[in-house]
Amino acid sequence: WRAIERANGAERQRVRNATLRPRISLWTELGSRNLAGRMHAAALSASEDSLYGGSSRGGVWKASLNGEGWRPLGDNLFGGSHGIAVAQGPPEIVTSITDDGLLHYTDDGGETWLVPAGPEPDLDRCKRVFSDRGTPNRVYLLARKDVTSSKLWRSDDGGRTYTRIARLGPNPGDIWIDRVFGGSLYLLSGNRLLRTDDAGATWDTLGLLPAASPANVVLAGSEAGAPALYAAAEESGGWKLYRSSDGGWTWTYRHDIHDFWETLCASIVDPNLVLFAGVEMWRSADGGGAFAKVNNWWDYYGDPLNKLHADFPGTDCVWGPSGEIFYISTDGGLYRSDDGVARVTNISLEYLGVSQYYSTLTSANDPSLILGGSQDQGYQRSVGEAIGTWRDFDQLWSGDYGHLTSTDGSHNRVYSVYPGFFLIQKGETNPVLTSIDFPAGESYSWMPFILADPEDSLAFFFCARRLHRYRVGTHGWSSTVSAQDFTVHGGAYLTALGISPVDTQRRIAVTNSGVVWYSTDGGAAWSVSPDNGPSAHYFYGTAVAFSPAEESVAFLGGSGYSGPAVYRTEDGGISWEPSSDGLPSTLVYGLAFESPDGGPLYAACEAGPYRRDPATGIWEAIGGAEAPLTTYWCVEAVPAASVMRFGTYGRGIWDYDTGVQSAVASAEHGARAASALATFPNPFNAAATIRFHLKESGAFTLAIYDAAGRRVRLLASESRAAGEHEIVWDGRNDRGMGAASGVYTARLEHAGRAWTRRMVLAR
Repeated sequence: WRAIERANGAERQRVRNATLRPRISLWTELGSRNLAGRMHAAALSASEDSLYGGSSRGGVWKASLNGEGWRPLGDNLFGGSHGIAVAQGPPEIVTSITDDGLLHYTDDGGETWLVPAGPEPDLDRCKRVFSDRGTPNRVYLLARKDVTSSKLWRSDDGGRTYTRIARLGPNPGDIWIDRVFGGSLYLLSGNRLLRTDDAGATWDTLGLLPAASPANVVLAGSEAGAPALYAAAEESGGWKLYRSSDGGWTWTYRHDIHDFWETLCASIVDPNLVLFAGVEMWRSADGGGAFAKVNNWWDYYGDPLNKLHADFPGTDCVWGPSGEIFYISTDGGLYRSDDGVARVTNISLEYLGVSQYYSTLTSANDPSLILGGSQDQGYQRSVGEAIGTWRDFDQLWSGDYGHLTSTDGSHNRVYSVYPGFFLIQKGETNPVLTSIDFPAGESYSWMPFILADPEDSLAFFFCARRLHRYRVGTHGWSSTVSAQDFTVHGGAYLTALGISPVDTQRRIAVTNSGVVWYSTDGGAAWSVSPDNGPSAHYFYGTAVAFSPAEESVAFLGGSGYSGPAVYRTEDGGISWEPSSDGLPSTLVYGLAFESPDGGPLYAACEAGPYRRDPATGIWEAIGGAEAPLTTYWCVEAVPAASVMRFGTYGRGIWDYDTGVQSAVASAEHGARAASALATFPNPFNAAATIRFHLKESGAFTLAIYDAAGRRVRLLASESRAAGEHEIVWDGRNDRGMGAASGVYTARLEHAGRAWTRRMVLAR
């Protein structure tokens, strides 16, 4: 599947490179603005006045050395960035690698990302890339085609083309070079250390590690000393740390490494300062003889500015204008330290938009109130007036959360899962969180599927080998278990449940292997379909979407690597037909209809966001040239804001505007929008008519906001009778001045609810 998605990503990247950016974007980024996700690497610009950061599926970012002004350079880059090298140029060339073998460079500031010539296509792994600070435009790359063929490559044109300079064969390897002056390159191949002083033309063999046949190795060094070198070697399933104080000629054992994600880094100025990290970071000031934890992972939640987040994919020590700087990559963003990691500062608390979301849930009462379940940034909540722009999120509970669900779409009672327990939110305005452990002795996926009971806001269903129903009252909880064993026809457990909003007695359940069950009596009795659907994602499950208008129509989404990714039923789940025309071979994580009346169906996929035309039944990619190239994990409809809200795994939450095109189409046909708020024409030049419906008589407020969430014009704040109304906005602000061209939001507040509609002013 990785090879399939690599091909999908390459094609999307090719299209993006050849596509002009549209004047009007249908996509808006929501955030999180303040809670970053997994970072992997950092590197300085050639001029040493800027910082590049590499993220997990969130691309390459650039900012000041202190993390000010983060901006994405990698929204056109598929696969994220796990290692970065910067060549001097001109122009400055940035190379990005991923652990699973993707290799790209940009020489135009991220507008396009290209594959260099030289290394074989379809690499299995790119382990290390860095530039030679002593030779402009020289870059070294360590990569492998498969476990028997690792090779070392050199580029002398900034990373555009490479020449092979060494073969490692089946030996594990790593490389290191002086991070201040460049020059000699060190190569650890198995337990043998080599050095070249002529860019790989000839090699000298230095010393041997006291590890006979290591399964894996990691090399680091300190420029202070001869240099002082450190090597971690995996032996018999465990890691050991070795040190050489004479430039690699002799090695001594220093320490067993018990918590290691192949993150090893030494100081430039202090030969005795070395760090290793996995779930937590460990620091030694005596050359690896003894280590102390930098901080406990839970300390972060009390002081996110000055305490490290858990999980460390990488750490880089660089030589900046003021000397040595450590940049520490975590699952909660990027940190800087100027004193050898005695103290750290989180430099990713503003505008580093690389959060990883499994699920979002927007309140049906107010589209500006959003909950998010994320990977390692916890259960989150955002509330505010900033519609259509980046938002701050508060982390209410740490960990990994998915499958956010509620009975009526509000946040009065919300259910979600962490791997091991259910999280229950009570209260929309002042939420209170409680948890219930998963049942003992059951089988279920790592992040099992749950669904709120559509007929009882105090209850939810839990998918396991059997179907559980939990009811959480004021004084405790109770659970009942279905009699049906859903594994008798194949599969280990249920991975999804769907209930028709038209007839709640109609239900569909599917197992991890794609066996489909259906019920017409509210789950009292279940029958198995003769047709299989798609199999499930290995830890998150399958997607189910019942039509909101037709009780017997539903869709299943899942793995499309060996068959169709989406299936459709018209008889309530008895029979199924493929419905994947237009979709690539990909994995579907989420499905959602556009409106309570049905309309187009949207899919959040490993290969990006897609929309199914209800007239033709064909799926179309909707990412265009605007949305980032990453994994789209979830999708929900927010009719009050006229958007489909997507959660991505690496680039935060994004809104796709369904209102601009539909409003234009309605205006062309003289029709009124079915929602409570509509604007015509859209885009507009001189004036726009805003139509809205008041369900009951009473007070309302109608205002215009800019893309930053600032109020531009208060159009009305008064009382009117129930029914249809119109107000014209002449494109001026509250001071009577003409507003600039751009995207604005009309917001209607009435009877305790809010509706928004995006509108485009084109002067």
